[in-house]
Amino acid sequence: MSPIGVLRLDGVPAARLASLSRAALDSSLRQSAELLLATVSDEAIVLGALQRVSEVAGDLDASSALLRRGSCGAEVCVGPGSLWMQLSLERSDVLVDCEPSRLLNRYVRPVLRALTKVGALAHYFDRDWISVGKRPVGSIAFAHDTRTKRALVEIVIAVRSPFALRARPSYLGKPPATLHELGIDVDLTRLADAIAEAHTEAYGRTLLELPPPASLSSPPASVADLRSELPWTATRSEAIGVVAAGRDREGRIRVGGELMASRDAIERLEAAVGDAAEDPSRLDHAVDALAASDVAMLGVRDLRSLREVIFEAQARPPQ
Repeated sequence: MSPIGVLRLDGVPAARLASLSRAALDSSLRQSAELLLATVSDEAIVLGALQRVSEVAGDLDASSALLRRGSCGAEVCVGPGSLWMQLSLERSDVLVDCEPSRLLNRYVRPVLRALTKVGALAHYFDRDWISVGKRPVGSIAFAHDTRTKRALVEIVIAVRSPFALRARPSYLGKPPATLHELGIDVDLTRLADAIAEAHTEAYGRTLLELPPPASLSSPPASVADLRSELPWTATRSEAIGVVAAGRDREGRIRVGGELMASRDAIERLEAAVGDAAEDPSRLDHAVDALAASDVAMLGVRDLRSLREVIFEAQARPPQ
């Protein structure tokens, strides 16, 4: 079996790590599974791939550095006391038997073991956060593509820097914390080493240390001014947060929010919205297709929520 490639980066600007995240499903892999473990040199708020600033606008100030990552889900705060992990996979089952819908449940396990090993007894409850001491201490999210089978599991652990910007229903009333606040004094390097070792134990693979990619020596890909995005025009509360729909600057209906889903499944859904005027059944088929076995999906209990926000957004004229 091929080794797990490991890339360790210390004190990297959040913008570069967000850029690597956005490219994760499309960049060439040197191994079938590659583990990035990084510490961050600056503070930023990193939106999920399907979010818009309107979801968090009330919690931002003018000086907040705002970025977007490649994985879905809710925004996450990062800073010098964060450990940022990106596990890039050739397929969802490359290390363990895993359907796309079980990406988080399967690939969080080595991280839970590593946290427990350094004194932070950790659990995961099939949501979008990791629990220590019955409090959220980190975010977990995925990106996935059904056509290429590529996947990304992305975790930010709040060692000393908070990961949560705001209270969210997904936290079930539990206030987020850092490990330091919980009295767990662990060095970032020690935790990164424990996570790498836990992956070898979990999957029976050796580790292959990787040199930094060439992209780190050049400026990260630019991100459009996120603050200028149009707000969502329709939202519904769902399992881990809002699902939403609204038009972009070109007038096309987009779907997003805090849900997680295979990116091409969302693209097909958005394309079907445009076709629905000629054939309304196309939209129903595209929504129902999100429940297919090859689609990764988290955060939506009832697909009717998506239909409702799309219909509501369609009924509103372009701005």
